[in-house]
Amino acid sequence: MRLGELLSIPRLRLRFISGADQAHRAIRWAYTTDLLRPARYLTGGELVLTGMMWRNGPQDSEVFVASVVEAGGAAVGAGTALGEIPRDLVEACERHGVPLLEVPAETSFGAVTEEVLRLINRHRFTTIAENRDRHRRMMAEVAAGADFPAVFAAAAEQARLRAWVVSSTGRAVAGAGPELDGRARAELAARALSWPSFPRSTELPGRALTVMPVQTRDSHPLAGWLLVCEGRHEDWEEEVHEAVAELASIAVLARSREEERALNDARHAEALPRLLEEQRQEEVEALLRAAGGRERGGGHVVVSAALAPEPRLADLARRVAGELLAERPGAVVTGDADVLAVVPVPDPGHAGAQAVEELRGELERGARALEPGLVDYRLAVGIGSTPRELGDLRGAAAEARHARRLAGLRPGRAQVIAGAEIDSHELLLASVPEEVRASYRERLLGPLLAYDRDHRSELVETLERFLEHSGSWQRCASAMHVHVNTLRYRIGRVEELTGRDLSRLEHRVDLFLALRLRG
Repeated sequence: MRLGELLSIPRLRLRFISGADQAHRAIRWAYTTDLLRPARYLTGGELVLTGMMWRNGPQDSEVFVASVVEAGGAAVGAGTALGEIPRDLVEACERHGVPLLEVPAETSFGAVTEEVLRLINRHRFTTIAENRDRHRRMMAEVAAGADFPAVFAAAAEQARLRAWVVSSTGRAVAGAGPELDGRARAELAARALSWPSFPRSTELPGRALTVMPVQTRDSHPLAGWLLVCEGRHEDWEEEVHEAVAELASIAVLARSREEERALNDARHAEALPRLLEEQRQEEVEALLRAAGGRERGGGHVVVSAALAPEPRLADLARRVAGELLAERPGAVVTGDADVLAVVPVPDPGHAGAQAVEELRGELERGARALEPGLVDYRLAVGIGSTPRELGDLRGAAAEARHARRLAGLRPGRAQVIAGAEIDSHELLLASVPEEVRASYRERLLGPLLAYDRDHRSELVETLERFLEHSGSWQRCASAMHVHVNTLRYRIGRVEELTGRDLSRLEHRVDLFLALRLRG
C-alpha cells in the first residue's frame, strides 16, 4: 500500500507535517513504539507510530529518527495525545528525508494499524488476482508459440525479479536484468551438473543466486535448462517464491515445446542416414530444405555423436547433440544411439577449414561444459574433415562416424575429433568393430600386462618408449635413465612374451597399433 492511501481515509484525520511529496512511499506494516532506538525491532518498510515518550530533550529526536532510518522505516506517525509535535522532531525527519504524519488525539494507533492491515490485504488479494490473470495470459502466449525470451523478460520485469534461463552447456536462453557473462553461465551450469538436489543457493563474485532445474516430464540434466534467480531462496518472502514459481512454470512450458519440436524434427529427418547411404541426392536436398538447413551456394559439415554405454533414456544422445548445436540455425539432428547431424555452413570453398575449426571449437566448449555431469557416460563426437556439397555427404557421414569411434577410444569423459585430425592408422582402427579391436589388443598386450601386474615391472611402458624412439637403443635408454643392457633385457622379455621380433618393421607396427588401441 501507499502512504497517501492511508491519509485519504477521512475518519483517521491524519495529515502530513513534512514529506508530503513522498505520499507514494510504500508501507508494508505499522509498528507502535516508544523506544528511543527501535531499529532492532524493525525489518523495513514500516509506518512507525510513536507517542514520543522517549523524548527527554531536543537531541533525542535525532537519535530516534536515525534509528528508524537505519532499519529502513518508511515513515513516522507522531501522536499528539500528550502534546504538540516538537520542532526538533520535524527537523530531524526533514534532515533524514522521512515523512512525518500527525496522528490527532482522537485517533488511536490501533485504528491506524487496522487500516494499514486492511489496505495491505486488499492490495495483496488484488495483486494475486492480477498476477494470476497475467500468468495465464503469458502461458497462453508461450503455448501459442510466442517468443519465449521476450515473454520471460516481461514476466520477470513485472515481478521485479532478476532472473535468467541457462542451458546445461552454459548457453544463454533467456534473461531479465544485467546479463550473465559466458564464464558465469558456464560455471553455474557446471556446478548444477554435480548438485544432488534443488533449489540451490550459490554465489558468484558480487552476487548471491538461486539455481533450480526447469523440470519437464522427460528432462535430463545433460540436456536441460536451469532457472537462475538473484538472491538466496532461504531469504525470499512468500511473494518472491510465488513469482519465481510462475517464472519456472513459463520456462517449463517453453522447454516442453522445444523438446517436442526437436523430437518432431528428428522424426521427420530419421530417413536421412538411409538417403545418404543410397545417395538419393534430390530427397536429401528436399529434407534439408524443409528443415531450414539448406543454403543456396553453401556447404554442409556432418557430425556424428554417441554416448557410451547406451543411455536408458533412448534419445538422450540426440538431445545432447541438439544442445551442442543449438546455436547453429538450420542444423538437422536425427538418430538416437547413433546420432547424425548435418550442419549448414556458408562456404564449402576456401574458408572450409576455418568453418570446421569454428564448429569444432563450439562443440569442444559444449562438451567440456558437460563433463561434470558425465558420471555414467562418455560422450564421443566426430566431425567431417571439410564442408561438402550434397553429393559428397555420404563420404562425409562415414568420415564423421570414424572420427566419433576414434573419439570413443581416446581417454576422458568427453572427446571431440575432426576428420582432419585423424592419422591414417587411427582412421583404420576406428573403422574396425570393437570386439575385433578388443581381441587384437588382448592377444598382443595381454601377456605384457599380466607380467607387469604380477612382477611390478614396466614392460608395457618400456615398449612404448622404445617405439617412440624408433628402436634406437641409446636414445631410448637415455630418455628412460636406464643402462642399455637393462633396456635390452626388457625388450627381450617383451619379444619372448609376445612372440614378436622388434627388429622387424611389421612386428613393430603390430605392437604399435595394439598400444594405440589400449589408449
